[in-house]
Amino acid sequence: MIDQPTLDFSPSESDESLNLATYAQRAYLEYALSVVKGRALPDVCDGQKPVQRRILYSMSRMGLGFSGNSGAKPVKSARVVGDVLGRFHPHGDQAAYDALVRMA
Repeated sequence: MIDQPTLDFSPSESDESLNLATYAQRAYLEYALSVVKGRALPDVCDGQKPVQRRILYSMSRMGLGFSGNSGAKPVKSARVVGDVLGRFHPHGDQAAYDALVRMA
């Protein structure tokens, strides 16, 4: 589970006000760190990024995994990426294509 800090919007006890620039800088830094932890760094349990995990799961659902002595028939990468984008990856196609090429 990812530890995500929570922002406290309740009014402070003291009369000290928070500068908008300071708050925006802190909030952006917290968001950027959570994005890096959640998307850009590989997970410790399997060493894969979320997009790579989605690609492998989609390929398994399509029957493209290697099973024993016979492999599956080849398909175009656009079919795999289209399935990933349509079902599991709500972002642009460039990240999915890039991850698929790097995994090949």
